[in-house]
Amino acid sequence: MVFIQTLNKVQRRVWLCTLFVLVTASQATVAETNVDPQVRNPVVVVPGLLGSRLCRDNADGESQVVWGTVTSITQFPSLAYDPTDTRIQPCGLIREISYLGVYKQEVYAGFVNRLTDEGYREGEDLWLFDYDWRRSVFDNARLLADFIDQNIAADESVDLVAHSMGGLISRAYILEQGGTERVHRLITAGTPLRGSVEVFDLLENGWGTANLFMGGIEGFRRTMLTFPSTFDLIPRYDGCCGQDGSRLADFNMDNPDDWVRLNWDGIDADRLPDLKAARERQMHIQEIIEQSLPADIEDVIVIGIDQRTPEQYRIDYHSGHEEAQLQIETSWGGDGVVMRNSAVLDNRHVFPTSFATHQAILNETSAQDFVVTALQVGAETAVEQVPVRQRTSIFTALGDLVALIGVSVDTEAPIYQAGDQAKAIVRILPDSMDAVDASHISLTIKRPGSHPMTLALHSDPSLSDPTNDREQSFYAEFSTGSNAGELVLTATIEANSAEPRQATLVVPVVKR
Repeated sequence: MVFIQTLNKVQRRVWLCTLFVLVTASQATVAETNVDPQVRNPVVVVPGLLGSRLCRDNADGESQVVWGTVTSITQFPSLAYDPTDTRIQPCGLIREISYLGVYKQEVYAGFVNRLTDEGYREGEDLWLFDYDWRRSVFDNARLLADFIDQNIAADESVDLVAHSMGGLISRAYILEQGGTERVHRLITAGTPLRGSVEVFDLLENGWGTANLFMGGIEGFRRTMLTFPSTFDLIPRYDGCCGQDGSRLADFNMDNPDDWVRLNWDGIDADRLPDLKAARERQMHIQEIIEQSLPADIEDVIVIGIDQRTPEQYRIDYHSGHEEAQLQIETSWGGDGVVMRNSAVLDNRHVFPTSFATHQAILNETSAQDFVVTALQVGAETAVEQVPVRQRTSIFTALGDLVALIGVSVDTEAPIYQAGDQAKAIVRILPDSMDAVDASHISLTIKRPGSHPMTLALHSDPSLSDPTNDREQSFYAEFSTGSNAGELVLTATIEANSAEPRQATLVVPVVKR
């Protein structure tokens, strides 16, 4: 879910460390794998949702990028999926994203560069599978089978490294498209095996200010609901979907009346896709993830934890508002998009990281070290050799040093115009209900074309999730400045003499 998360709040705005590692290590029952580092399998990288560029020929027959470049956000309404229209085709992995011409953010470039540093060569033993992420998991699993057969000799085994939705595609390929005969190892990172609440958050809010570049929230919703992949990722894990008396009701995905009752502009009964087919695909995905891979295929999972993540949604149809109200509860048990209990499977090798959000998980240093080591010598050895980065600490107001589980930085909008007044929100989760010592928390801002400066932080408990009694929140107000470009907010939490914990948010500022 790469670009969705990024633009939704520009990082749409990682966790049981030592204990978690002990538990998952005790669960790992995969047979020991001895891999000769001199005999290396080709690697196929399978990106996540919105992680591939899409192109279409213009009137002159020239290929034009309609997703994945500086102007692609304005092309979003033209991406409405029609299975009979084959003009839009994948045309490369998104290595970095350029936001409206004001700055670039790395997506898969860092991970691909790490593999090339380790000696892999694109087109030889490193292959990047780009695909039309609008299509279903199962359509793309068939295309992955074709891609591997066309590019890698039939007598060679392959290792798959898949991010986000790419992990679902890879599992479907292995179990249903002949991949059991080709795959030696599957490494997934941040895969929403049981969906993500973020889907509903997006459908309600779109991409905030960025909606203006796409014809409004109505156009965004209409386009998103044409994608089979949207329905493949609707959450289905235990605890995802709340119900509370008569005012709040479960949402039935395959019931058109439930969609209509939302009363959200852009969701029209006559425009909804085949909801029965969407439900059948979801049930099929559930069957896929409940199956174990063959014993000779190493099954490895990388997850993000300790990031503030949408965990549960509820829909209030009877609040007196014109539109149904979406209520989302958050927790710090995921990577910012995907909850831990959606991303893990029992009896697999699992590596957690607390220091990366969903889109950046394959660019985080320890996760990269683990993946590379697993590719070279096997996951069991990688678990032993690659240490999990430990949580840092924070002082309470009483002077006690407690574990700092997570920290996040958000703004009220994902994109601003030059000269706007804005608010930044810093949320932290200490392993204590005691108030933290705010003197150890700082927030700096670097406006486009200026030097960094410190912002004054103010405590505001109302900004915390009321269901989490340990979450503590602070805010700072600021001007975006007069220049367009990249605005960087960095929260720093210092404790003792240890390396401070930091969280950074990059926000695009466009000309007024």
